[in-house]
Amino acid sequence: MDNDTQHELVIGSFHAAPLTASNSLRRKQIHAAHAELLSMGRGLMTLMVGDFNYPFFTKNLDIHMKNSGYALSLSNRRTYTRYKVFKGHFDFATSLGLDIQSVETLPRGNSDHLPILVTAEYGPDY
Repeated sequence: MDNDTQHELVIGSFHAAPLTASNSLRRKQIHAAHAELLSMGRGLMTLMVGDFNYPFFTKNLDIHMKNSGYALSLSNRRTYTRYKVFKGHFDFATSLGLDIQSVETLPRGNSDHLPILVTAEYGPDY
């Protein structure tokens, strides 16, 4: 419950299988995570943020998300920079019923991933 606006919403943190797994497996994990979030609050706005480990073929992932009713939002800059070979957008946000204003990549902390900050507004239909 958003104490300021009294909107109910479901927020989840996500971490997909590593890069050695297939994108197909990660898509199954994403869909399973979305199903769990929906079970916590069917009809509520939903935000899932985390390490999707999906740096390549994100256009394909975007199509899958749209087909399931979710919006996929990538950060404004790369979020993973540890190895020269694997640089890219690994950390995303998926949303349902929210208008994502921005996904900002923040300065490095102790992790090999750069943190992200999601700014969102409530969608008009919720």
